[in-house]
Amino acid sequence: MSRQWIPGSRLIVTLALLAALIFINAFSSNYFNLGAPYYFPGAAFALVIIVALLDFILSRRLPPVEISRTVSGNLAVDKWAPVKLRIKHQFNQPTQITIFDGVPGSANYDNLPLRIALQPNHTSQSEYQLRPLVRGATSITQAQIEFSSPLGLWSIRYWTGEISEIKVYPDFLAIANYAILATENHTAQMGIKKRQRRGEGMEFHQLREYRQGDSLHQMDWKATARRRKLIARDYQDERDQQIVLMIDSGRRMRTMDDELSHFDHALNALLLVSYIALRQGDNVSLLSFGSEGNQPHRWIPPQKGVERVKILLNGIYDLDASQATADYIIAAQKLMFLQPKRSLVILVTNSRDEDNNELLIAVNLLKKRHLVMVVNIREAVLDKLIETPIRDFDDALHYAGAQEFLQQRRESHQQLCSSGVYAIDCTADELAVRVANAYWEIKSASVL
Repeated sequence: MSRQWIPGSRLIVTLALLAALIFINAFSSNYFNLGAPYYFPGAAFALVIIVALLDFILSRRLPPVEISRTVSGNLAVDKWAPVKLRIKHQFNQPTQITIFDGVPGSANYDNLPLRIALQPNHTSQSEYQLRPLVRGATSITQAQIEFSSPLGLWSIRYWTGEISEIKVYPDFLAIANYAILATENHTAQMGIKKRQRRGEGMEFHQLREYRQGDSLHQMDWKATARRRKLIARDYQDERDQQIVLMIDSGRRMRTMDDELSHFDHALNALLLVSYIALRQGDNVSLLSFGSEGNQPHRWIPPQKGVERVKILLNGIYDLDASQATADYIIAAQKLMFLQPKRSLVILVTNSRDEDNNELLIAVNLLKKRHLVMVVNIREAVLDKLIETPIRDFDDALHYAGAQEFLQQRRESHQQLCSSGVYAIDCTADELAVRVANAYWEIKSASVL
């Protein structure tokens, strides 16, 4: 444990004042020919140096401070998480210390540095909040501790504690929130509305007593006559269907909305949709495309069962958008090879007008076997430009440019819809709800 001794403000101010007195005394004696200078400031200066050395020696005998950290090894991107510190010491008198933990540069924090008054024979505890902004593996390094020497002339600084390795995942907290609301059928609070089942093309689940609102098509008249009370058939959505999540990891997905990129928003949304699909008994797989290097694609084979969402989490937590340009056609060809079974393919991207032809070719290729949904993320700044009042010529130019760009997007969106695919154009903050609702709509329509 390497310590650093830094002159404290008390020592610096005292030495500066004495040095100024020595200079003034010497200058006055020479200038006004007052004879020998007054030597008290010099003696006081030497005394302060001696006391400072004594304080330094005493501070070297101070016992170390030990810090242990408690933090979850798995954190969600852009979500606050508590980090708890336990401070153990052997000081025999009250001591004020300052702690700044070794948070990664890719995270925000709150309630740091910590200023704690340590009491003799007492172990202290404190905590701060951490909000990681970048997915992947990272770490919290040793904590920096600073406190004063016995006489307060020095600040002692050193680093202590262990290094905590953490993984930053897409927003899995939304899954927990959905699971809680789904248990009580309150998912509409998140904006996710499960469509009313039509009773056609669904798998029979069970018989139950009639409820107000049930249609006559659901009535089981034989069971009603046998039990002498109204009995209805209960249906469930078809299970074991194939859901493929395709995510563009090219350069356009690096566009930032708030503190997250479009790619991060897309991962958060697809993670929630994958959990919903796994709860329904469907098989979920994921293909990323547009990355650089020897592995331009990342493929997670079909998974089934709610507990398998962990495999998806671990498969994408370190995935990031690259500087490469996504190739829709190659990605479609890759998926046709990897996924031979008919599936609902949810392709999330941020395309431009010049991408239309290539995107349509890829979609038409996928349509030969799969049901396709294209989700195009729109920059939120475009909507803000349209809503901003026009006050000068620059505002008018920005407004006209945004309108032209949005018109091109509308035309591209219409081309996709005309080609027979489900198409969604939305901002990043709308993404999760829009995709989840579209999934429910397709399930309830029994078109897969």
